[in-house]
Amino acid sequence: MTSRIPLPEGLGDQPFLVVEARDGEIGRSRLNGGDLWAPFWGIRAPVDAERSVENLCRAASLRMPPDAFFTHGTAAQILRLPLPYRLQSTRPLHVGYPAPMRAMDARYIVGHSVRMGAGELRVANGLNVTGPTRTWLDLAAKLSLLELVALGDHLVRWEHPLTTIAELKAAMERHPGRRGLKTARLALPLLRTRAESPRESILRVIIVLAGLPEPECNYEIFDSHGRFLARADLAYPHYKLMLEYQGDYHRTDRAQWRKDIRRVGSVEDVGWQMLQFTDDDLQRPTELTMRVERRLRARGWTGARESPP
Repeated sequence: MTSRIPLPEGLGDQPFLVVEARDGEIGRSRLNGGDLWAPFWGIRAPVDAERSVENLCRAASLRMPPDAFFTHGTAAQILRLPLPYRLQSTRPLHVGYPAPMRAMDARYIVGHSVRMGAGELRVANGLNVTGPTRTWLDLAAKLSLLELVALGDHLVRWEHPLTTIAELKAAMERHPGRRGLKTARLALPLLRTRAESPRESILRVIIVLAGLPEPECNYEIFDSHGRFLARADLAYPHYKLMLEYQGDYHRTDRAQWRKDIRRVGSVEDVGWQMLQFTDDDLQRPTELTMRVERRLRARGWTGARESPP
């Protein structure tokens, strides 16, 4: 077997432009070798490199003008923001250009010509991207109301906020003509800083939109001696009712499963009740809210459902 011609230094371990390789007298047959692949036209990259969003963005950057940037779902993935599964694909990449510059039109790339405000761009992992605030606003046209609230809760979480509710509101006011603005306006008053997971956020908003009382996020429960017992995903302290979203790891992790059982027992000993929900329940919001309402009424709630905010 004939050994492959070694690539010049700097071309074998990262994406590179075909034209630069040709200038280095690398022929077509070598560029079509099995150790390279073409993520985009005119670009080659090592086949053994991880085909992550970030690496694909670095490859695409070789053909992008200096003032271009990554946006929408691509920016969200670079920023490590939670997205629904359908938006987690590595391609196509979303690339933005300051208006009135014409958007890029290429295979595996969706171009956006957009008007940007001051401070709406940042560098993340060496890549130019829209910041968290602008990314949330751009994704308002792609996400459902529940998904947009879940993303917003992640951004404004009190422990490590990436933006604030005030900054999100200001961005909406700067871009009154953006697609998805109606969804963003509905989502903004539903954001909470104490939510800790997207599924918890979705569970809370389903309940609120059904007109039921809003539960408190991550409420800590103590016994009569002040000993910490549990922190509820969502809770109605007055009715001693806690709501928990159970991901699959609660079932597949044996230690977690045992811990959950002890936890339920400890809160029940002090008069609390727990309702547990899975992803299947989130797909049936009417049944979910009826369960919550029945349990609330059994524990003393006498109110009527309100119109959603």
